[in-house]
Amino acid sequence: MTAVNGRVDRLSRRERAERTRARILDAAYRLFSTRGYEATTMQQVAAAAEVAVQTVYLDFRTKAQLLAQVESRIVLGGEPVERWRDQPWARSFREERDPRHLLELLVTVSAEIQGRIAAFVQAVGGAMPSDAATVAERDRGRDEFFGVVVDRLDALGALRQGLTPTRALDVLCAVVTVEAYVELTQRRGWTSDEYRGWLLDLLQHQLLDRAESAPRNCGHTTR
Repeated sequence: MTAVNGRVDRLSRRERAERTRARILDAAYRLFSTRGYEATTMQQVAAAAEVAVQTVYLDFRTKAQLLAQVESRIVLGGEPVERWRDQPWARSFREERDPRHLLELLVTVSAEIQGRIAAFVQAVGGAMPSDAATVAERDRGRDEFFGVVVDRLDALGALRQGLTPTRALDVLCAVVTVEAYVELTQRRGWTSDEYRGWLLDLLQHQLLDRAESAPRNCGHTTR
């Protein structure tokens, strides 16, 4: 019984820690969104989460890292970003047999994520500081995310002749960005449909073999 009780205690402690962490992130999201990044203090986050400020520092160390973790949760609409591999669309990334459909799904999912992140960045005042370790971790996650799509296109023999998987990944990392989404939809006045259509056309022509990249009307218009 002692061993069983020990496992239960450990599970309980872990569950409590996860709930506390989620409460802190929820509080930080609300405060960053309503007050902005600069005006929000770690003490305010702790008070809103009903924890000691030391707990916030123990879990996140700095306000910049706390902000980065909040942003990560936004990617999936509230779930930890690591769970993206378990999403139904991630399975489709791995199993889709039509290269064009695969890119359509990538564009749809990416635009949804970019929209959530862009709205949050605008709410916090555009300040998204992060240290080198946070940036490196974000880049690794991005490369893995896009890498699943590239690997599937490669396995299907759909990549444009002469285009290596490494170069295909470079293309995705360069053009499927929050910055491009913000520039076109917020500053240039494009609709979401126009943005998705433009991005899909671009990716089809840059990545796919000519036989796979037949033009398709995706609701965008020529400006």
